Amino acid sequence: MFGRGLFASLRARMALLLSVAVLVTAASTAALVLALGAANTQLDRLVSAQHRLELLSVISGRIGDYALMALQTAQQPSARTYESLVAARQAALTAFERFESTLSDDVLRFQDEEQRTLMAARSRTVARLKAQFEVLDRQVAGALANPEPATGVRVVLDVFAAGFGGPLSQSMEEERTAAHNAQVEVRQLRDRTIRWGLIGVALACLVAVLLYHRLGRSLVNRVADVAAAAAAIARGRSDTRIAVTGHDELSLAMARFNRMAAHLARREQRLVAAQKHLQETVDARTAELRAANTRLENVDLARRRFFTDVSHELRTPLTVILGEVEITLRPAQPREEDLKAALLVIQSRARRLHRRVEDLLRIARSESGQIELDRSLFLVDELLVDVRESMLPVARAAGLALEIACPSESLAVDADRDWLRQTFDGLVANAVRHSPPGETVHLEAAREGDEVVIRVRDHGTGIPSDELPHVFERFWRGATGTREGTGFGIGLALAKWIVDRHGGRIEIESGAGGGEGKGGTCVTVRLPVPVPDMTLEAAQ
Repeated sequence: MFGRGLFASLRARMALLLSVAVLVTAASTAALVLALGAANTQLDRLVSAQHRLELLSVISGRIGDYALMALQTAQQPSARTYESLVAARQAALTAFERFESTLSDDVLRFQDEEQRTLMAARSRTVARLKAQFEVLDRQVAGALANPEPATGVRVVLDVFAAGFGGPLSQSMEEERTAAHNAQVEVRQLRDRTIRWGLIGVALACLVAVLLYHRLGRSLVNRVADVAAAAAAIARGRSDTRIAVTGHDELSLAMARFNRMAAHLARREQRLVAAQKHLQETVDARTAELRAANTRLENVDLARRRFFTDVSHELRTPLTVILGEVEITLRPAQPREEDLKAALLVIQSRARRLHRRVEDLLRIARSESGQIELDRSLFLVDELLVDVRESMLPVARAAGLALEIACPSESLAVDADRDWLRQTFDGLVANAVRHSPPGETVHLEAAREGDEVVIRVRDHGTGIPSDELPHVFERFWRGATGTREGTGFGIGLALAKWIVDRHGGRIEIESGAGGGEGKGGTCVTVRLPVPVPDMTLEAAQ
C-alpha cells in the first residue's frame, strides 16, 4: 500500500527525494549550528577566563606597584613620590573596576545559572580584595603620617600581603581551572562533533542507498530499458516491447512506447505485404505480358500461315478452273461430254472457292461486329434434320453415316436459325473430315437442366491433348499446321463466336466417344432454354 500510494507518481518520488535532501541538509546545518554554538560558548568561556586571569595578573601587578611606591614614599617622602603613589593607587583601582566590569559582562552574557553563580562568587571575592586594597590605602596614608613612616608602611604591607595573597591566588587558580575546563570542553566537543559527524555521514549514505534501492534503481533500470528498446527499434527490430511495471508517468511513457512500436510493426507488416503484393502483381503482369507476347507471336505465325494457305487454297481452284477451260477450248468443236465434265469440275472448284470466301467474310464480319442475329423460336429436331440433309452428301462421299437423335420433339431454342445451321454444318464437316471411312457421325440433342445441349460426336483420330486449349483460336491449325484438310483454322473460332453471341457455351473433348480402343472427338454446344412465355405453339 505504501509503494502504491507514495511511489505511484514520479512527482511524488522526486518530491520525496527532494524532501529527504532538504531534511538531511537542514539536519546537517542544524547540527553544525549547534556544534558551532557550543564551540563558540566554550571558546567564549575560555577567552573570558583567560581575560579575567590577565586582569587578575594586572591587579596583582598594580598592587605590587602600589606597595613599591608606598615603600619608596615612606623612605623618601617628596611631592613626586606622593604623585607616583597616587597614580599607582588609581591604576590599581582602575584594574579592579575593569575586572568588575568584565565579570558583570560575563554574568549577563552567560545564560547558564551555574556559570552566573560562579561569576557572582568571583565578583564578591574581587570586591573583598578591592576593599582590602582600600583599607591598605588608608593604612598606608596613616603610616606615612607617623614619625617613622617606613616601619609603619612595612607593617601595613606585611599585614595586607598576609590577607590579600591567598584570595588573589585562589581567584587566579579558579580562572586557570575555568580556562582548562573550557579547553577540555572544546576538545570533547570537537571529538563529539567528529564522531557524530561521521555517524551522520554514515546515516546519510545509508539513507541514500535505501532511497536509491527503493526509488532510484527501478527508475534508472526502466530508463535504460527504454534506451535499449529505442536502439533496438532503430536497428529495425520493430517487435521489441518493454515490460511495463508501475503506474507512474514513466510507465505511461513506456506503454505509449509499446503502442508506438506496435504501430510501427503493423506499418512495417503492411509495407512488406504491399511490397509482396506489388512484386506478385509485377510478376503476374510480366507473365501476362510474356504470354501476350507469345500469343502475339503465335497469332502472327498463324496469320502468316493463314495467308499462305489462303493463297494456296485460292490459287489451286483457279488453276484447275483455268486448266479445264484451256483444255476444253483447245479443240475447235469440243464435245458435249468434255464441256459437261469441265463445267462440273469448274462448278466444284468454284463452290469450294466460294465456300472459302464466305468463311473469310464471316470471320471478318464477326471481328468487326457487323453480324446481327435474327432470333426466332424453332424446334431443335427440325434444325438437326436440316443439318443432316445438307451434310449427308458430304458424309456419303467420305464413306460415313450421319445419324441424329433428339428424344423430345418439342425441344425448342430461341436463336438465329441460319447461323446455328451454318455452325453445325461446320462442326459436322470437321467430324467428317477427320473420321475414317465406315464410321458414323452422331448429331444428338437433349435438355439438361436449364440448357439445351447439342453434341456432334465422331470416332476419328481425335485432337492431341496439348492442342485442345488452342482449338478455338482463330487461324489455329494444330502445332504444325500441316495436317491434311485442316482448313484455315476459322471454323471452330467462328462457331465459338456464334454460340457466345447466343449466350451459350461450346466445349470440346478428345477421345470422349467411340467404342473400345477408338478415339474420337465430341463437340458440345449448350444454349439457354427459352423463357416460359415462349411456348411450343409459338415455335410451331
